[in-house]
Amino acid sequence: MKTRLILLVLLIVSFSCGTNNKPVSDAQKEKIKGDVKEVVNTIFKGAEEANFEMATEPWLDSPDFVLINNGMTLSYKEVVDAFKPLFGTLLNQKVTIVDEEYAVLDKSTVLYTTNCKSLMNFKDGHSTLADPEVMQFMFKKINNRWKVIYAVDSYVEKTVKYKEPSKELNQVELMKQFLGSWKCDWAKDTTAFYEGKQYGTGLDCFFKFITKGKIVMEGKQLRGYDRNIDKFIFSGIMKGTDINVFAGWFISKNKYQFIPYNDISTPEMASWKIDGEFKTPNLIVETTIINNKPVKTDTWTRVK
Repeated sequence: MKTRLILLVLLIVSFSCGTNNKPVSDAQKEKIKGDVKEVVNTIFKGAEEANFEMATEPWLDSPDFVLINNGMTLSYKEVVDAFKPLFGTLLNQKVTIVDEEYAVLDKSTVLYTTNCKSLMNFKDGHSTLADPEVMQFMFKKINNRWKVIYAVDSYVEKTVKYKEPSKELNQVELMKQFLGSWKCDWAKDTTAFYEGKQYGTGLDCFFKFITKGKIVMEGKQLRGYDRNIDKFIFSGIMKGTDINVFAGWFISKNKYQFIPYNDISTPEMASWKIDGEFKTPNLIVETTIINNKPVKTDTWTRVK
């Protein structure tokens, strides 16, 4: 990837020093800046409307395209795979331009740089603020259209608010649906058992996995409600392992999500998640999703 980036920069430099090294007049520069600004505005308009196709339409669909996102290098395909699902979780965005600069390198090459801040509002009610944020786009005129061939996005992000506790979704009451004893045919010859008992506003839980009549894994879990974020925090430990911490909440009266606690500020980017649903009071179906792809579905039935 680094080699490709170096070759891309060399190509830009050599091209600029070749056929396009004729001086660009001030009038030509202003015309070029105005044309590129229209494309930049389209990119930001797409971002603010959570319209992935609009925001990325000017980006060059090519193996030579490179995006550096907070130190992570992505190809065009990797950008689509990573950010299209993210846009699907967005309600909208607000991009505030602090300052911007258009550097016309030649008649077909423009370097755009902006200092800005971005507020991202998600459908699940939480928001994140990237502030400060620096973006840089390298534009190239290809087939008479300005295309982004190289981009950099560097920012400091923090969560700025959470959804207020829902009057319709009482997380404490809904979590009580897990009370009792449950079992699941986890794998061939392996059955998982779970038991949840009420403890204050949370649950004290015990689980074990049995293979051919032998306990192969067991542990305990405490589910505690955090009213500040209107979510449950799960603290679990199995014999022979370190502690695991998760977050969980209901998104409807019978559907819920679990994610790693480290991803609670950006749940849409969680490394994995569990989407669960109470099909009936005595039947739960859970789907484990890794990198936005379902990898396993489990069915839990109430024992008593």
